[in-house]
Amino acid sequence: MSYLDVYFSRINHMGETTAERIRSGGIRSFEKWKAESPHTVQDLSVERGLYFDGIILTNKDKEYQKIMFLNVSNDIPLLVGDIMTWPLEDGTEEKWILFLEEKKVNGTYRTFSIIRCNYLIKWIDKLGHLQQSWCYLVSSLDSKIKGNFRTWHSLITPQPNKYAEILMPRRVIDRATNFIVEEESWTVVEYDHTSVPGIVYLSLTENKINSIYDDVDNNIADIDTRAKYEIVAPPVIQHFTVGEEVELVYSINKNGIPYIPKDIIYESSNSKVVKIIENKPIAVGAGEAEIYIHINENTDIEPDQLILKVIIDESVTENAYYIEGPDKIRLDRKADYIVYSQAGTIVEVSEVSIDKIDLATVRYNKDTKACTVQANNKNKIDKCNLLITLNINNEVVNLTKTISIIPLW
Repeated sequence: MSYLDVYFSRINHMGETTAERIRSGGIRSFEKWKAESPHTVQDLSVERGLYFDGIILTNKDKEYQKIMFLNVSNDIPLLVGDIMTWPLEDGTEEKWILFLEEKKVNGTYRTFSIIRCNYLIKWIDKLGHLQQSWCYLVSSLDSKIKGNFRTWHSLITPQPNKYAEILMPRRVIDRATNFIVEEESWTVVEYDHTSVPGIVYLSLTENKINSIYDDVDNNIADIDTRAKYEIVAPPVIQHFTVGEEVELVYSINKNGIPYIPKDIIYESSNSKVVKIIENKPIAVGAGEAEIYIHINENTDIEPDQLILKVIIDESVTENAYYIEGPDKIRLDRKADYIVYSQAGTIVEVSEVSIDKIDLATVRYNKDTKACTVQANNKNKIDKCNLLITLNINNEVVNLTKTISIIPLW
């Protein structure tokens, strides 16, 4: 590299134009500010599983003392409507909602307006599922946030004599949805979910408590509309053999009508008898186990747990071992496959191969006892079989697992 190249690399390391260099300098200044500021809070997080550090400042205007400002780096993918968890020094946590982002041109950091959530609200949605969300709830005695939010976004909502307002993440809520708040019933009379993407703004009016259909103790209204699930299975305990997939025989009713859920998640009460591998129950040992069936219907609170009892019988030697590993591998990717005994211990492999070498290759690691399958990079998509031979006390045991080679996207 010549002296001229070195010169230009030094003067252009923060950008080739003045604007780029100013912005890069601003980003660097913010990172230094965040590292040294006494207002920096670490280990912040949002419910989407994102963790980050940020600078939290109070609003200088005393009228907005409920609102604070959150400043984060540009590469932190926060969204308006996120619920942020703020860990405090005493070990407790507070929930804050990001309800507004400051618009910036070529900003060097992002700034959000946040307000502390003061209520965990619950309701029954139109599918009969119990939902819940943190929110900022304000009654007719406290109208500051309500009035300011209307002014900022030119909202027009009806104002009954006694009313409440809710600011919460965007959720699908029907008009006439009922809530129980502090032993009082409230009904949605108007909502706005278009003025600010990610936020829904609800106006509520007072309603009457129904002692039969409202669960005041748990703050849930209209419990009679909640979906009731039940499992319908043969009147005998189902038997399976060690080493095979537990193909349960059952059906599900919702409110007394046969129903097919979009997603079902299985859980085992005894992983030494039935182990859940890629959401499939596999019999790995003799004994009894209960299979818990969870219905995933995009609900925050799951419906009542469904339980099915099974018995796993002893098996012949050939079925006493199973291969654990994914059923699918993307092109030019690899995955590990390990053989386990019914007791849950890793078994050493004697021989391993793939029946279609144009689709994938396999190699065995004696140290980890893992068979690593490498999918091809020639865009060949199909199914192949992983063939594994075990030598158990001078007895040969052959195992097979079918693997699908799938596209990258």
